[in-house]
Amino acid sequence: MQNFSLTSHAIDEVLSAADENIDVQIDLFDGRKFAATFFTLRNLKHLLEKFRTTGECANGTYVWAADMIVVESIDEETIRKTVASLIETGEIEFACTELTSSGRYD
Repeated sequence: MQNFSLTSHAIDEVLSAADENIDVQIDLFDGRKFAATFFTLRNLKHLLEKFRTTGECANGTYVWAADMIVVESIDEETIRKTVASLIETGEIEFACTELTSSGRYD
């Protein structure tokens, strides 16, 4: 049994698991909550190309996001496996932002 639950309003709307990003709230059963944004490598490349035309991020020179976690695929199994590993290693405290009890960033 996993010691967490995931909340995302868009996981059912993912069009391409290989080219996507998604915001996820991670609720640990000890009461702590964390926020993360999962990206695929293909999505990062897509964003760089897009920013070259829009002028964002120094014309596509870089991409950044708070709480960015890069995965091979945006699907529930991959995200659950990633989160379980982050919890097990203690890296969740560094890779994600802890939310207050109201669900807001500290």
